Amino acid sequence: MSGTTSERLAFCFGVHDHQPVGQFDAVLGEATERAYHPFLARLVARGEVRLTLHASGSLLAWLRERAPRTFDLLGTLAARGQVELLTGGFWEPIVAVLPDHDKRGQIAKLSEFLRASFGVRPRGMWLAERVWEPHLAKALRDAGVEYVLLDDSHFTLAGLEPDTLGGYYLTEEQGTTLAVFPISQRLRYLIPFAPVDKTLDHLAERRGRAPAVTVIDDGEKFGVWPGTHEHVYAGGWLDQFFDLLLATPWLDLATLGEVRDRVPPAGRVYLPAASYREMGEWALPVEAADALDAAREALARVAGGEQLGAWLRGGFWRAFLVKYPEVAETHWKMLRLSTAIDAALRARPGDARLVAAREALWRGQANDAYWHGVFGGCYLPHLRRAVKGALLEAERGLAGPTPEPVALTTIDADGDGAEEILVRTPRLTLTLRPAAGGTLTEIGDLGRALDLADVMTRRRETYHARLVRPEAPGAGAGVRTIHEPPGAKETGLAARLGYDDLRRASLLDGLFEPGAALDPVAPWPAARVACGGLAFAADARVDGDRARITLRPVRAGALPLALDKRVEVRDATVEARYRLARAAGGPDTGRWAVQWNLALTAGDAPGRYLTLPGRPSLGSAGRVREVDTVALVDEWIGVEARLEWSPGAELAWGPVETVSVSEGGFERIYQGTALLLAWPVALGDAPAELWTRLTVIGR
Repeated sequence: MSGTTSERLAFCFGVHDHQPVGQFDAVLGEATERAYHPFLARLVARGEVRLTLHASGSLLAWLRERAPRTFDLLGTLAARGQVELLTGGFWEPIVAVLPDHDKRGQIAKLSEFLRASFGVRPRGMWLAERVWEPHLAKALRDAGVEYVLLDDSHFTLAGLEPDTLGGYYLTEEQGTTLAVFPISQRLRYLIPFAPVDKTLDHLAERRGRAPAVTVIDDGEKFGVWPGTHEHVYAGGWLDQFFDLLLATPWLDLATLGEVRDRVPPAGRVYLPAASYREMGEWALPVEAADALDAAREALARVAGGEQLGAWLRGGFWRAFLVKYPEVAETHWKMLRLSTAIDAALRARPGDARLVAAREALWRGQANDAYWHGVFGGCYLPHLRRAVKGALLEAERGLAGPTPEPVALTTIDADGDGAEEILVRTPRLTLTLRPAAGGTLTEIGDLGRALDLADVMTRRRETYHARLVRPEAPGAGAGVRTIHEPPGAKETGLAARLGYDDLRRASLLDGLFEPGAALDPVAPWPAARVACGGLAFAADARVDGDRARITLRPVRAGALPLALDKRVEVRDATVEARYRLARAAGGPDTGRWAVQWNLALTAGDAPGRYLTLPGRPSLGSAGRVREVDTVALVDEWIGVEARLEWSPGAELAWGPVETVSVSEGGFERIYQGTALLLAWPVALGDAPAELWTRLTVIGR
């Protein structure tokens, strides 16, 4: 960096590379081939170009093992001092919501990886999804971080104008200061989509008004996003970009560390809790997101509306923990395990089993499965499975090689004010919710680190409205940013939109009138009463090697019959027994139905099927009468979920599918299989007694 006078401008350009924990190897390989390797190769060939780079620890570890040529390119650049490497949470967590000991541990792990691999000590940090909360200023400095990057929209919310931002600012918590670099949103939208001279025009506007301008954004924009590989490399955009920057005499390519060392801070700032603009919008409840969309459209028609629109903001990242209860359940499980593992390690420092459990816990903190947006993954089963599997692995490690036969805890497990019942055997870990009809929302197979209850609820999303508009565009070729309307990956998706009144769970049950066949996926609108919407009182106890839970409705008269529901958990088996009797004024006959929502590793892939004639896939739909057993088989992971019931009943099944959006457009995703057992019941003098049982079996 050759000077910092008003006639010169330091340009801090860089990339952030990351792939989610649980991402398919083929996707990682393609991203490496189309983006990471060619980008780094261009840098090696252009030694005069200097920039800042962050890669998540999980991606770096994969590159070292599976793409060593690409990993070595990064080593060459680091050895030259051509790139500044940033630290972060090793497994790319949302640092703000982690316990402090995990904040420090994850950052230290990536910093040590960079030191051991490339001989550098990182000073700055990439904050995953730029999720900022004010307490981080002290927490990050305590972890050895000198500076971080946040979007200029964070600064706008603090009352600063984006066009006046430059260099870096100091923020503070409890007297501890941290430097914060603002990332230019305008440049994020220009690079690499607009002609290169548009970027230079914007930088020229900033010349003399700021000592430095920063833009660091997703490395996947340089080869992975639709059309970008051809545009950036074959089309010559990247070389033209570098040529223009290097040929501009008043521009210095600089790293963040150089600016921090040579330029005084632009001032002090206190930033509110925020993330980048789109993330705040995605975090809103759907009704509020609809209203925000309408407000933006209205402002667009007003003179000066774009400037006013900068003051419109979305929600708070932690709102995802309300918007998606499945995410909240995973988050709170992570917190419980973190507390327990940290306490155990304090008592037994260096215990190899506990160290491995902590590593699995950190892997289970990877952010991508904890939120949803264009890049968020809570609708992607393989990403949820990776995170939940890591947490189950941590739970298994914490329990040790000889766990007790059964453990039962009654607590508010997710901070919603209602108590849940947590059961663990040597084979299973379960969450039962009395406040939601005694349903099961976790059925964790500890041996295979698989949650069989991990079926995402179908919910309305704001973007669904675009599917039903006749003018909704189709996916096309060419360079397209995430800020443009998405296309659809297949036709007819609007007809597949469906929403659930109750959260997906197992042991959902209810009473129906005699009559037409029930929809196995969405039977509850036809129910005379759906117990999943009722609160039950629970009596839970351990009896030898099993847990016994008795459930009855809290409110007298909530059901038109007398119901006794008993759940028993032992080893690898969960059993529910029902005793149904006529209530005064209630019906004499009806149908009782119980729904299991179960997920293995895929719907229509080879080796995933139901043990019925013809071996229908888990993603199929069908109905059979007078049967008493079926199994869901996953040969790939080696597990069988065997369902039994008595007396014989009608079994109907169907796929639970969501319609969500990713950078590639709208897509239909298999979440799991709904299986509905329906019995005709006569509620006469003698009570009707039914049972259903799930056993998880290794293959």
